[in-house]
Amino acid sequence: MWCAMNWCSRLCRHMTPTIPRERSNPDMRKENKQNKFSLREMLNSFKFWLKKKETRCYIIFVAGALILLGILCLGSSPERYDLSVGSISHETITATRDVEDIIATEERRAAAANSVEPIYHPVEGASEEVLAHLDAVMLELRSVQQYGATLVDPTVTTRSQIVFRDTEKAYAQSLVTSFSLSTWQATILMRTTDAEFETMVTNLRSAVEGALNTTIREGQISQSISTIRQLVSYKVDITLVQNIVPTVLNLVIKPNMAIENVATEDARTAARQAVEPVMYLQGQNIIVEGEMVTVNQLEMLRSLGLLENVSMDFSAYGGAALLTALSMLVMVLLLRLQAKETFSDVRVMSVIMLVMIITLSLSLLTIKVIHVYLTPVALCGMLLMALLNSRVALSASISMSLLTSGLTAASSSTSSHEMLHLLLLGLVGSITAIRFLRGRPQRVRMLLCGVLVALCNLALMMAIGLLTSSDMYANMEKAIWAMGGAILSSCFAMGLQPVFETAFNLATASKLLELANPNQPLLRRLLIEASGTYHHSIVVANLSEAAAEKIGANPLLARTGAYFHDIGKLKRPMFFKENQMGDNPHDRTDPYVSAAIVTSHTKDGVQLAQKYRLPREIQDIISQHHGATPVMYFYHKALQMANGNPVDIANFRYDGQKPATKEAAIVMLADTIEAAVRSMPDPTPQSIARFIERLVRGKIEDGQLSDCPLSLRDIDGICAAFSTVLNGVFHERIEYPTVNVPHYVAAPVAAPAAPVAQPAPVSPSEPAAAPAAPVAPAEAPAVAVEAPETPAEEAAPVQDTPAPEEAAESAPEQDDACEESSAKEADAP
Repeated sequence: MWCAMNWCSRLCRHMTPTIPRERSNPDMRKENKQNKFSLREMLNSFKFWLKKKETRCYIIFVAGALILLGILCLGSSPERYDLSVGSISHETITATRDVEDIIATEERRAAAANSVEPIYHPVEGASEEVLAHLDAVMLELRSVQQYGATLVDPTVTTRSQIVFRDTEKAYAQSLVTSFSLSTWQATILMRTTDAEFETMVTNLRSAVEGALNTTIREGQISQSISTIRQLVSYKVDITLVQNIVPTVLNLVIKPNMAIENVATEDARTAARQAVEPVMYLQGQNIIVEGEMVTVNQLEMLRSLGLLENVSMDFSAYGGAALLTALSMLVMVLLLRLQAKETFSDVRVMSVIMLVMIITLSLSLLTIKVIHVYLTPVALCGMLLMALLNSRVALSASISMSLLTSGLTAASSSTSSHEMLHLLLLGLVGSITAIRFLRGRPQRVRMLLCGVLVALCNLALMMAIGLLTSSDMYANMEKAIWAMGGAILSSCFAMGLQPVFETAFNLATASKLLELANPNQPLLRRLLIEASGTYHHSIVVANLSEAAAEKIGANPLLARTGAYFHDIGKLKRPMFFKENQMGDNPHDRTDPYVSAAIVTSHTKDGVQLAQKYRLPREIQDIISQHHGATPVMYFYHKALQMANGNPVDIANFRYDGQKPATKEAAIVMLADTIEAAVRSMPDPTPQSIARFIERLVRGKIEDGQLSDCPLSLRDIDGICAAFSTVLNGVFHERIEYPTVNVPHYVAAPVAAPAAPVAQPAPVSPSEPAAAPAAPVAPAEAPAVAVEAPETPAEEAAPVQDTPAPEEAAESAPEQDDACEESSAKEADAP
């Protein structure tokens, strides 16, 4: 037992693997740990790469391109039929492309080759050879005839009754070595007399010589033999003509004109090649409904890949893939050139690809079901112009025109000319729609755009018809269908635009017009709950719109964003100066708390915007319109309360992002300038212009405009626009004087009196008989006399109650005071 246990322990130690010892090695553990870390780093890097906006945009782009390729391949795959020779077709089948009727073509080519006569050349020494051969054969036959004559009794008159022994026949046959003489032929020769034989030889040789003097062509020997037999039959015994002469002629007659094989084959090949193939053009009926299928038709269907038992033709799919890649490349290049920001905006890229997919799907449906020219190819340009901008719409429309024309060529029974027509219709219609809809956000203009594109399609088709001298009736029919496609595009665009606006929360022109309506719920709340903020927003909106128009930004977006930029103040409206009627809660609030309340209105505004589903562009304006500027009033108050201790200004800054777009930067500047200029005690056009320049320069020096694409020229344009608007806001009027106006007393109506020569004047305040006397007015009220409007240069100063922070930092000089107030913002308490 102990031995067995000892043996088992040794065996176990022997079988113990070396892996534990390797794992116990510190270097091995370190290497494994490094491998784990490297794998983890790779996974983290991959996750980080997937989270990047550019990566997700390209993923969406590639996925959309694959879906477009699938639609194009779906249109490229034809319908297959289960047919055989002799079966009845239950529908009319047309050629999806030009196809050759191989069987009919081959029959025509064979007939053409066979119709070519052979080319001959003379054979040298053919006549001498034939005559020599004839003499040799006749000599052997003479020997048989002579042998028979020795066996026949000369006195026998009826030779046909002579009978020879078999041995004699066999010997006679052995006398002929040039060919195999049959028994009955030997018998006939042995019965022939000398005179008959000589007659046969003479006439046969003469006939052969005559034939050789003419043309005996290769392949036509039988005709020459028939002619010689006919000549010989008139003078030679009929038995010899029927039994001996044909054998001799077939043996000795040779052609004296041989066929030139190479030249003949070349001529026949040329004749075959000259035959045009029997073609069925694209769109031509191969089989009509109810017709019996023939071999030719079945072979053409097999060539087109329209039979179920035939393997698929992947060449069409290859063409679809190549066309898709080309169109996507064109779109990428155009977007990179005109709208680089598209590849960093997931929402915009999703909209582009989805619109293209919908357009191509509808095009496939109309081509398959209705008519090829009804294709709504302009839908892509119309819808993207309404949803995004002209640069994106133009880039996608060019790509969509290529895809739609390729889909037309692959999936319909149209010709290559109609493929070009669809390409031109797509380009012309899309460009016309983009130009017509630019800057015109009304939804009703989409329908008018469809009418305009329809007229352009009509003009284009008529021009093509005149240039190609085609059938005007057929061309007009195509033009009518093309007009219908334009109207269909506008109808689809009108129906899909609200869907995309809602689904992707897009800031389209139509959406912005709806949001700018004063009856919008948030604006109604702002008017009722924070009327001061509402009127401030109105002025900021006017400033922003004018500046945006000046520099070529989006004025509608700037105006609408300005309407909503301070909606966060709805949460605590009485903590902002423009909404306070008397008491200021900040007077008894810690400056840190007050700063937190004031700076939180951007976050509160973003939350309200998200709740009411405002577009992301407006949310960005709300969060960026203060950037990272500090609230100087509370910072100054904190410094006074700190008694010399340091105060971190970061606690008093807005934590929003800096403006990233022109519109957000314009709203920031308009918000600052409107509040600051309102605090000016004596605004004049010159002081307003200088003040605006100082405020804008302060924003630039503080770095608040470092992330937005504003140029120096844009800054100058914004300042000029602000000055123009503010000069109109702070225009001057003549002071209304206080004037005592007497009460107006109506004169009593006098009774009719007898006419007098010189009637005395009647006072309006006394009876006619009383003498006129001045009457002092009783309690004359003070009425202001309305004065006419005066130019802005003569405007009287309009002073509002300055904000506390502005009073705290006022300086002796007015411009310095204005510059200080610009840093405090209008939303200070």
